[in-house]
Amino acid sequence: MKNSKLLTVIVLAVCFALLAVGVIFANNTEPKEVNPYYRIEYELVRVTQVVFDNYTVDDNSEHALRGSQTLNVVVLTGRYKGDTFTVSNYLGPLHEKLAKKGTVLTVTITSDSREDGYQMSVVNYDFTWLLVVMLALFCAAVIAIGRRKGVLSLLGLAVTLVTIIFVLLPLWLKGFKALPLTLAVCVYVAAVCFTLLGGVTKKTLSAMAGTVLCVLFAGVFAWVCGKIAGVSGMTMSEAEWLLDEAQTMGITLNVRGLFVAGILISSLGAVMDVAMSIASAVTELAEVNPSMTQKQLFKSGMNIGRDMIGTMTNTLILAFVGTSLNLMLIMFAAGMQPYQLFNNDDTVMEIIRGIAGSMGLVLAVPFTAYIASRRRSRGRE
Repeated sequence: MKNSKLLTVIVLAVCFALLAVGVIFANNTEPKEVNPYYRIEYELVRVTQVVFDNYTVDDNSEHALRGSQTLNVVVLTGRYKGDTFTVSNYLGPLHEKLAKKGTVLTVTITSDSREDGYQMSVVNYDFTWLLVVMLALFCAAVIAIGRRKGVLSLLGLAVTLVTIIFVLLPLWLKGFKALPLTLAVCVYVAAVCFTLLGGVTKKTLSAMAGTVLCVLFAGVFAWVCGKIAGVSGMTMSEAEWLLDEAQTMGITLNVRGLFVAGILISSLGAVMDVAMSIASAVTELAEVNPSMTQKQLFKSGMNIGRDMIGTMTNTLILAFVGTSLNLMLIMFAAGMQPYQLFNNDDTVMEIIRGIAGSMGLVLAVPFTAYIASRRRSRGRE
């Protein structure tokens, strides 16, 4: 037991050290810019006065606001902090950001070092307070119900977010290949989360092996289907913008690989859930009845997994369907026939995402059950 705890501490220490090194390496240089004079900054401002309101309520657009406001604002962040500025806030169905005195807004500040002054555009409200409240309520619920496990799961979530935001994304922008980099991140996240929740044990190692194999399979499946269908990151709606930004920053961005990379990340959580559940169940059966053979343990793991497959597959498929509801609504409103709908690049990409992720989820049951059942003759941990 002592050796297991010591090994867990060592593994976690190595993982956190790797994370620190990864964050430093990924963020040690600024992206190159083709135009060193032109600069766009995202800052916060507070409205000090609504100078003029000129908007109406459009009953034909579900009572959306149309028109504009003239606002006096003071800059709260960045190198222009303390500056006062008069900015126009344009209102419409897609931008109903009505401001009043005291409202905090996010803005873009565009400047050219060869010219005096700058331009400002309103982007959105500042939602920082809302996000903090939501996060606090979520953490409180997880800790109250999960207690120690809840705290550890939140720590694992924090590590996951830091890895994606401060390691994966910056390294993508440095030109690293999307697929191998994303796979490495998935392996790292699985290792940290499983170690935090269960230590370094045969159970967690089985769950991690099953997770890695199934996520890798989901990625390969999506890549093959994408090749056959002729879709990739290049056919995503954001591809052109990403390519333009990459050219502006002077880097070669691996846009093609982003489609499959997104599938790896989106399927990771669900596959980890199934793999850990199967590994825990098989391990518990082996502990309660050490006389069970590998075949019996595998069969029991499969029986348990079959009960999980239906709901978990629905969860993953519905998650992808939910993100594409607007797209499908647009297509139906345009009068597309079913065969046209299903032969659209965007629809095919969503279908591949859903099926590839679900394939990884389904295969997590036999893969993990087999790996976990192999420890049948090794007795209690």
